[in-house]
Amino acid sequence: MYYDLFKLKKALNMEEYSLKDLALYYEKFDGYVCEIMTNFGLLRFKFTVENFPHLIGMQYAFRERKGGHKYKGRRGFEKVKNGEVTYEQMKRNVTKSANMNIAWKNIDLRIKFLPMFLNSITKKTLLKTSIGIKDPERATYIKGSYFLYRELHDGKTPMFSIKRINKTGAVIETFIVDDDKSIIRNLYPIKIKSIKLIAPLQNTKPIFEKDEHLV
Repeated sequence: MYYDLFKLKKALNMEEYSLKDLALYYEKFDGYVCEIMTNFGLLRFKFTVENFPHLIGMQYAFRERKGGHKYKGRRGFEKVKNGEVTYEQMKRNVTKSANMNIAWKNIDLRIKFLPMFLNSITKKTLLKTSIGIKDPERATYIKGSYFLYRELHDGKTPMFSIKRINKTGAVIETFIVDDDKSIIRNLYPIKIKSIKLIAPLQNTKPIFEKDEHLV
């Protein structure tokens, strides 16, 4: 069923798709590079299965458990892919965590909106930056230099927080769904001239069936 997630244009229904489905879907993006040309230059970052656990907030469900490192990176991804991690397990662990700074609803939103956001990333996204902001009242509490986001009709704002690591390269810090625009409200907008996904050399088959903007 995971292949149907590529057609998703709304929030994922957790009763129809499992976390395993989500992992199998995300695996198709492994090695793809997102290339954004802006009015300030080029910004590039790569999707890897290693960042999947962090994007869906697994660190909040397993950080206090013995052996929690096994739920990070590729090992964590493989656990989800093999069906060893479920929504119920994550929700239970987040709820029971003694030192929580995040609620289950925040994790829930990450999981539900990740496919929709990825499916439209080259078409309906905007970009802002925190670079150059010196006023602490304008600063955001989320780590990252750039924020690639989409504004939805219901007020929710799914986004990637992106950290620049060199002149053109960057990495994804996290994925989050903001519901009041508090993260990006005071940041500087950047004009996107073009945005595309570039397939890894070993993968010549596009991840979307009909998508001329994939190269």
